[in-house]
Amino acid sequence: PEDFCPHVGAPGAGAQCQRCDAADPRRHHDASYLTDFHSQDDSTWWQSPSMAFGVQYPTSVNITLRLGKAYEITYVRLKFHTSRPESFAIYKRTQADGPWQPYQYYSASCQKTYGRPEGQYLRPGEDERVAFCTSEFSDISPLSGGSVAFSTLEGRPSAYNFEESPVLQEWVTSTELLISLDRLNTFGDDIFKDPKVLQSYYYAVSDFSVGGRCKCNGHASECRPDAAGRLACRCRHHTTGADCESCLPFFQDRPWARGTAGAANECVPCNCSGRSEECAFDRELFRRTGHGGRCLRCRDHTAGPHCERCQEDFYRWSPRTPCQPCDCHPAGSLRLQCDASGTCVCKPTVTGWKCDRCRPGFHSLSEGGCRPCTCSAVGSLGTCDPHSGRCPCKRNVEGHLCDRCRPGTFNLQPHHLAGCTSCFCYGHSKVCAAAAQFREHHILSDLRQGAQGWRTRSVGGPEHPARWSPRGILLNPGDEEELTLPEKFLGDQRFSYGQPLTLTFWVPPGSSPLPVQLRLEGVGLALTLQHSSLSGPPDAGQPGEVQLRFELQETSGDVDPPLPPFHFQRLLANLTALRIRAGGRSPSPSGQ
Repeated sequence: PEDFCPHVGAPGAGAQCQRCDAADPRRHHDASYLTDFHSQDDSTWWQSPSMAFGVQYPTSVNITLRLGKAYEITYVRLKFHTSRPESFAIYKRTQADGPWQPYQYYSASCQKTYGRPEGQYLRPGEDERVAFCTSEFSDISPLSGGSVAFSTLEGRPSAYNFEESPVLQEWVTSTELLISLDRLNTFGDDIFKDPKVLQSYYYAVSDFSVGGRCKCNGHASECRPDAAGRLACRCRHHTTGADCESCLPFFQDRPWARGTAGAANECVPCNCSGRSEECAFDRELFRRTGHGGRCLRCRDHTAGPHCERCQEDFYRWSPRTPCQPCDCHPAGSLRLQCDASGTCVCKPTVTGWKCDRCRPGFHSLSEGGCRPCTCSAVGSLGTCDPHSGRCPCKRNVEGHLCDRCRPGTFNLQPHHLAGCTSCFCYGHSKVCAAAAQFREHHILSDLRQGAQGWRTRSVGGPEHPARWSPRGILLNPGDEEELTLPEKFLGDQRFSYGQPLTLTFWVPPGSSPLPVQLRLEGVGLALTLQHSSLSGPPDAGQPGEVQLRFELQETSGDVDPPLPPFHFQRLLANLTALRIRAGGRSPSPSGQ
């Protein structure tokens, strides 16, 4: 414990000296009082011993701040409860046992105290890792509340190009900061050694604040305690380390680089052709080829920087197959001997040079050969995978055999391109099922019974009733004609969503089906659909009926990306026009 006597005019000053006692919670002024800038009404301060205890140049008082990991420091700010020191300095270091490097000096006697000139100026090209010295904040006034703010980049020519300046990036990096309070400001009355006078001179700091960010080299947006409780960056871009200072082990294809605002500089995976998970950066290989990842311990008897070629005495029949000796598959081959090209003699359901895969339509190679596929004809797109037996399902179908609808779809149908129809519940649910006790309702125009309100026009011409004959509406293939469907096909057609619209044409001898498009219009939207299937005479040029099927769903449209389901439902809810555009090629006998 000791007494201290604030100067007259300073906050807390009075006729009586006060007592500072580190053991008394009501009278201590330890380092926990360094941060109360948020509480102006109840100012606290850290306080050093006074000059009566020998605190004066060359004896220094140090405040050390350990940050827990590397930070990129923007500023250091000190607010003094007493007058600002005549001389003090800010130091930093970047590792726990490393040397302290000067950041900034403050002194009314720069040359005498620190051996530095005052007001140094850096020119472009000079070393920017230089601590300046200034006397700007070294006056004894004000007696309290004086502040000092240090900006790490002020006066550094490369500050405006910080992302491209490794020198400045290293300059602002710090794991610890040290404030060295070196010389007290006095009125000169300390030379008389009066105890009361000496007790009035001491260092006191009411706020010590530091601005900065975790040093993550542009590869993380936050840092958190790791499993050991130490602060570490949450690295992205395939980087690793407490500061994201290196690439992950398999991402060594180019040198590590700091991420910037203009380029993420992600670490790139090595290209080992899928035959290794280990690699190392090879600078010479990078210089020659632009790819520095040299793969280690290649599998499948391969070699080379990217496991791209076979070892000696091995062969392969294509670049995608592994290098191997003449070993026929024991389950798929009839015998283990292959011919000169490496081809083995396979069981009936097995194929491949080594008899190592199933024929199309079979799967799951075993001792008995391969088993036949059992894909659902309604929900699959073809034969099954020869390895797993999994069937290739239509877009809205799932299951090993493609025999059930995906969640959010319903009503598996063979004619449906996607297999199942997407649920549409106006955003209130994504789950639906086919409802019971519903029946199909067909809207039909049998044009052999009459034109039934159909109208036609040439493109750009006026609309008029369609030309009718007992065999249907007549079309001239030489002209591009547009048919307009009558009212019964319009209005609210939401129940038709996902259902087919079928057109039947009669094609005369020597002709072929016309190119046909279906156009839907309503609520300011228009969508042209292409037909999903065509059935007719087996031989081109033969007469007969041709059926075109259109699926009334957004995936049938001619726009990419397709119209969203919500807008397609809006269109169906108020269908104002339904048109068929046909023809537009060289003349041939008329169709109906």
